[in-house]
Parts: sequence; structure tokens; C-alpha cells
Amino acid sequence: MPDDDLEARVRAELRAHTQGLNALRETQLEQSRALGEQRQEINGLRHEMREGFTSQGRRIDELEREMRGGFATMATGMAQITVLLTEIRGPERDGN
Repeated sequence: MPDDDLEARVRAELRAHTQGLNALRETQLEQSRALGEQRQEINGLRHEMREGFTSQGRRIDELEREMRGGFATMATGMAQITVLLTEIRGPERDGN
């Protein structure tokens, strides 16, 4: 009879350990799925970020070209203004 009682307790302990291990395994599977979803989301965000950087780089290049063109136009206009002012004022005389 004491052996039956010991056997029952050992079986109960074994069932409890088995249930704990099964619960742990289920948790690991859930975490693995969650990590997979997060990995996909991070990869998507990384791709989106790289596209954004590429787009911003192109926009910066475009703005730089526009700026250089504007400065060139302004320099040409200033040169023309200088010519006109020189014509109006006449040739410079020594110190006057």
C-alpha cells in the first residue's frame, strides 16, 4: 500500500512537470511567432526608411541644382546692372 501511495505521488509530480514543460513550450512558440512578426515589421520599416532617404537625397540634389541656377542667374543680373551703372556714370577718372 505505501508503494501505491508513492507511485501515485510520483505520477502526480511527473504530470505536473509535464504540464509545466508543455506550458513553457507553448510560450516559446508564441514568442517565436511574435518575434517573426516583429522582424517582418522592422524589415518593412527599414525598407521604408531607405526609400525615404533615397527620396530626400534626390530632392536635395534637385534643390541644389535650382539654387546653383538661381545664383548663376543672379550673378548674370548683377553683372548687367554693373555694366549699366558704369555706362550711366561714365568712365572713372583718376580719383574722381
